Amino acid sequence: MAVKKGMFQLTTVAAAVAATTFVSSAAFAQEYKTTEEKMVVVSSRAPKAISDIPGTVWYIDNAQIEQEYRGGKTLGEILATSIPSLDVSSGARTNYGQNLRGRAMLVMIDGVSLQSSRPISRHLDSIDPFNIERIEVLSGATSIYGAGATGGVINIITKKAESEELQFESYVSSTSGFNSSDDLDYKLAQSISGGTDRVKTRAAAVYTKTQGFYDANGDIVTPDISQGSLQYNETIDTQIHSTITLADTQSLDLLAQYYDSQQDSPYGLYIVNSQFVDVRKGFESDRQHGTERILLNAAYSNSDFLSHQLIAELSYRTEDQTYTPYYQSASQQKTDVLSLQLALAKQFGNLNLVYGLDGYIDSFDSNQALFDPTVANNSGNLVNETYAKVGRYPGVDVSSIAAFIQAGYDITEQWSVQGGYRFQYIDNEIDDFVAYSVQKKIAAGNGTSADAVPGGSTDYNIGLFNFGTIYKFSPETQVWANFSQGFDLADPAKYYGQGTYSAADANGHYALSDSINVNDSKMSGIKTNSYELGFRTELADVSVQTAAYYSQSDKSVSYNKNTLLIESVDDKKRVYGAEALVSYWATDNIQVGTSGHYVVSELENDGKWKDVTAGEASISKADAWIGWYDADLAVKLHSQTLFDYEDETKNAKQPQNNKIKGYTLFDLIGTYQLPVGSLGFGINNLFDEDYTTLWGQRAQIVYSEHYDAAAYDYRGRGRTYTLNYQVKF
Repeated sequence: MAVKKGMFQLTTVAAAVAATTFVSSAAFAQEYKTTEEKMVVVSSRAPKAISDIPGTVWYIDNAQIEQEYRGGKTLGEILATSIPSLDVSSGARTNYGQNLRGRAMLVMIDGVSLQSSRPISRHLDSIDPFNIERIEVLSGATSIYGAGATGGVINIITKKAESEELQFESYVSSTSGFNSSDDLDYKLAQSISGGTDRVKTRAAAVYTKTQGFYDANGDIVTPDISQGSLQYNETIDTQIHSTITLADTQSLDLLAQYYDSQQDSPYGLYIVNSQFVDVRKGFESDRQHGTERILLNAAYSNSDFLSHQLIAELSYRTEDQTYTPYYQSASQQKTDVLSLQLALAKQFGNLNLVYGLDGYIDSFDSNQALFDPTVANNSGNLVNETYAKVGRYPGVDVSSIAAFIQAGYDITEQWSVQGGYRFQYIDNEIDDFVAYSVQKKIAAGNGTSADAVPGGSTDYNIGLFNFGTIYKFSPETQVWANFSQGFDLADPAKYYGQGTYSAADANGHYALSDSINVNDSKMSGIKTNSYELGFRTELADVSVQTAAYYSQSDKSVSYNKNTLLIESVDDKKRVYGAEALVSYWATDNIQVGTSGHYVVSELENDGKWKDVTAGEASISKADAWIGWYDADLAVKLHSQTLFDYEDETKNAKQPQNNKIKGYTLFDLIGTYQLPVGSLGFGINNLFDEDYTTLWGQRAQIVYSEHYDAAAYDYRGRGRTYTLNYQVKF
């Protein structure tokens, strides 16, 4: 059965973001024959049709996600392929520097924020695509969710039981570049779902094992010692999702997730006298990169609560994140977050309201394992045995409460306006803390005690406003304008707890001579004003969505390159650009498309606007694809191009500007229907491009004061082949 032209509806324009529109024709037809509008909650906390939203919304459905990961894509790569304004994937554990419209993104699972007071940038190392039903993305700053969403919001919706009947889904996959016996990754996944007319449950478990990553030259990829790679990694993602119908108008969704991603690599950086030599086998460490998370969520919905729709969500998240050895030490950082969200929605004729409260309590603690320097030095830093543990950052407790209201009014059938306001109160409690550098000296026997940098508390009152308007030329075509404010609070653990100490006295005590006093040195919050103009349309064969934007924040964060701690929150920052996607059905079976993002990021310094450093700036990119779809076979050839970038950091200390070298990658992915189940396949980096990932190039800039650049040369994988089998019954 061939796919018919014009099958897409306007409201699937993001789903129609055909960068990911790659499914077998049977699944494709099933997904898109409906004329029902796609509803999302990411824009206003309550379900809303995409065609009614004055903003850029991308919608990635299950069929698209499934086909992309069956082609060998990670979650970060799927998102970067699907969302024009999202930076290319790091190819590693981290999403540090993977910005949305040039700014930080807020990532959620079922509406539960993964944001913490310490933004550790592992938000995309949080769930396996096998367990994802769809992804909703709002590009650009938003006042609706408060802190952390200045670039936009990515809301990951988990799978749940579709019917009462007992259903199974089995999946097995392998990936290899055929470079050596350990160049083999594999994944096993199984789900079971079913229930009664009142209670339906889906339970799933996914196990993934990756081994060696090899570049286009057949060499082992240098392990990422900064933020973490995924070589020699084991991941477990287990979920239980239950939907309980309490009454005709009431339901309860319960989600429990355990996610564990741990690295155990035999390869390490051979370092002698603080100089990187090469990558060698024989690496052993008491600590390596790892993420362990438990997420519990209960969402209650009542469509007739005092003539309102009520949505209430209570969640708890605990995370334990570890790092690999870096200068003979490695940290462990723990976060516990309890949150509550309440939203009420009501339609009053042409006026609709959504209002409510949300709040959270966030507790952060950390420690640093210090490795025996004699053992480490004798092994070229390949063997790391813990001899002491000290504090890494001061403990931070954050509590927040916010009230919000969003209103929409239909002036005519074609023209509507929407606006809202959010007021948020944030309180930070910072513990007393002896500077980490002094704790290391004491642990090594060079002292006995030290003064603590005094802790204290700071609070913030933030008001955020948004206003937008949308005009519908027809049910298929809309144009909009929007203004929204966002807010960020820089990492308090990296700002406070710093001090200057005098030399140890005769008793081995370090006296504090100067410090950042919490009560007297309040860290500035960062407010961003964001503007956009957008257009989308869905014709018989053509889908288009495009927007131009401009955002400016009153401050930005700068870091000390030696300590990696925050030095100041000062200079203004502006980001502007445009994103677009166009897809075209050339025939009933052939679809072509392209998407792109042009972005400029600048800081104001001494009254002049200068490029943001290449270690942080978002970089323009472009995608293009062609796909063939028939009854049994679906194949897509896709390319992604990262453009070159050069900043303006040339000075006496650094005579050369920082540069990012762009690259173009091609992937070929597909599925083939069998009598029972289906085969999935993929060839990633089809032409075996030899390149250093964007993150590998960023890391060489960010950590340039530490080791030689070669120590951070995190290269991309060479050509890899993926083959998998899936059956649903």
